[in-house]
Amino acid sequence: MKKFKEQLVIFITLIATSILYAQVGINTADPKSILDVNGNLKIRTVPALTSLTSSQTILVRDNSAGGDHEIKEINSDFLVTGNANAYYASKSGAWSLLDLGLGNSWYKVNLTGSANTKLGNAAHFTAGVYTAPQAGVYAVDYEFQLASGVDLEVLGGKKLGILKNGTTVWDEKLFDAVRVQVLTVTLAAVPVTSTKMTSLVQLAAGDTLTFAVNTSGILPINLGVLTNGKVSLYIYKISN
Repeated sequence: MKKFKEQLVIFITLIATSILYAQVGINTADPKSILDVNGNLKIRTVPALTSLTSSQTILVRDNSAGGDHEIKEINSDFLVTGNANAYYASKSGAWSLLDLGLGNSWYKVNLTGSANTKLGNAAHFTAGVYTAPQAGVYAVDYEFQLASGVDLEVLGGKKLGILKNGTTVWDEKLFDAVRVQVLTVTLAAVPVTSTKMTSLVQLAAGDTLTFAVNTSGILPINLGVLTNGKVSLYIYKISN
């Protein structure tokens, strides 16, 4: 009798253990996970959030596994990080260019985070150099405005540039200007509005973008003497 009781206890324990760790199917005889629901799922009460933080996750349905739509989660930082890394800076009036020391006429603009930031984290931008806080693809807009009456000879061959990690020219563009001639006379001073360049760049965390001007050309004059102008830029992370 005692042996029978011991065997019964073992049998019940095995049954309970198998039930505890079994895969449970609702509306399916062949469950594929611990809980497999073949049908609609309703939840009566769900608390509402007024904002998202990086500590929260979002549930999504993964349709990649054929008809088995598995529920997975993504970090909410994936959705909010672009806004968190938006940056804009501008400067008008008297300003100059800073020598990059590359030996090829590249000068960086002297905007800096502490003084010229209009939107975003000023710590990411120092003396014309933006440091990416996170890895991802970034959209970049860089504009250089010059007042009317600029001598076009000064602009000959000069261009805007975006340098990646200090030395690699990622993108560049010649200044927008039109040389006007009447017979054999070149008009040296005409209105010049602005030159803008846009780009996309893949950055790792800690990579840098330098916003620069190349002053080589017909007359390699430092454009820093053109104090009546404006320079502006924005950077925005668009994806991981």
